[in-house]
Amino acid sequence: GMAEEEPTPELLDPGIDSGHRSHLSAHKHLATFQCRPPKEYLELDNRWIERLRGAGLLTFCRLVEGRLVGRHDRARPRMMIDNSLITVLVDRWRPETHMFHLPCGVMAPTLQDVVYLLGLPIAGDAIGPRVVPASWRNHIYFVEIIIFTLLHAINLHRDTDDDSVRRSLEAYLLWLFGFIMFKNGTNNSVDKVLIPYAQEIADAPEDAVPLWSWGSAVPAATYRGLCDACIKDESNARFQGCALLLQLWSYERLATEPTRHSTTVSMTTMGRLWRTWENEQARCTYPNFVVELDRLVAQDVIWEPYSAEFVASRASYGLSSWCTSNEALWYTTASLVYDIYIEAHSTDRVMRQFGYAQNFPVPCVIDRISQQDHRLSRLGQPCSATWVHKVQPYVDAWADAHEHVVHPVGPHTEEWYQAFLMWYRPHTHCHVTYADTEPVTHEASSTDAYARHRDEALAGAVS
Repeated sequence: GMAEEEPTPELLDPGIDSGHRSHLSAHKHLATFQCRPPKEYLELDNRWIERLRGAGLLTFCRLVEGRLVGRHDRARPRMMIDNSLITVLVDRWRPETHMFHLPCGVMAPTLQDVVYLLGLPIAGDAIGPRVVPASWRNHIYFVEIIIFTLLHAINLHRDTDDDSVRRSLEAYLLWLFGFIMFKNGTNNSVDKVLIPYAQEIADAPEDAVPLWSWGSAVPAATYRGLCDACIKDESNARFQGCALLLQLWSYERLATEPTRHSTTVSMTTMGRLWRTWENEQARCTYPNFVVELDRLVAQDVIWEPYSAEFVASRASYGLSSWCTSNEALWYTTASLVYDIYIEAHSTDRVMRQFGYAQNFPVPCVIDRISQQDHRLSRLGQPCSATWVHKVQPYVDAWADAHEHVVHPVGPHTEEWYQAFLMWYRPHTHCHVTYADTEPVTHEASSTDAYARHRDEALAGAVS
């Protein structure tokens, strides 16, 4: 799987590669990431519905709504996150391209995947940084226990006053933002920059709720989480971003995942189709997933899962209008923004996901976003208006995202695809498998982590 020729910066930067998990795995055993779910999943109160609909969040809220399992039990999640699956995707992510590098080419979740799987709006203002009171603790924090205490303290009876309904909605939104959409590395708190967004939605009149581009912010946060995670080797590392997006994306597009089903139930998004079949989700170990992706060929990929014919065959009652609105934005190469995170949306690298020929070579990500801007971080930085000024040009540019779209060079053809692979494969890492030339026999013990026996298992897979 190692590059056979000199790497090209369009695909592989030696400076990044030396600390990348796919490189480190040849010399040490790496642990899986932790994508811990919220302590409790929430059901929607009917009095929140109109504001959630106005904010473009209702479809997504229905996707992640908790399922009550008993009169006195907590609501359970509709779908658990598979840590091994998320980790094997992290190992394939390249910050140079903002893509997963696979044997069959490059792939990534795009805005098209976001709208079809999550039903989030991509039109609207970008979710840029906000100036928050300096009295709030730096970097985060609206702690999970406070959110649940507030929600349970406000017992929403039929005659509950309007202000209590608004405050309970604000607490719910902080839970939704902090523990599902934009999860940070602390596992029990919410980034404080999200508080103004939750407040403004909760306090808006039902017929004048602000509409932001949540559908572009979620992949921005997730791309940043992938860029950070792919160079981490700590045993207790936690994935930041929206793991749900990555999991549903892999289910939808990669044949290593559960068998696809059709349904006669109204689904609203393709993501809900997978939630319906939660009990049939396969659970593989990390080494199994590594082998599956190392063996991945083009025939294993569902390149166009959202074609009219494919959708009709699986969701005959149709989908939410969010899934097909603002189609022009699917092809934008405008930078995605979440808070101070500025991330490239490189649709020009994944044109086969739209049914078109993949042009190559493609400009490097750093040609669009400077490394300095891409690495902006709040860690150790004071809370000030400085961030707003730094990021504002990207926030403003999102308003014109529809003007910066990819123009296809033509329909996908096998000849063009093979030419792309001949350019792509020698210049990057297509595989993660590490096979020791002199494997040492190891007798498993009860204290072994999964990675202890990884070399044997994977060496056998490629022998």
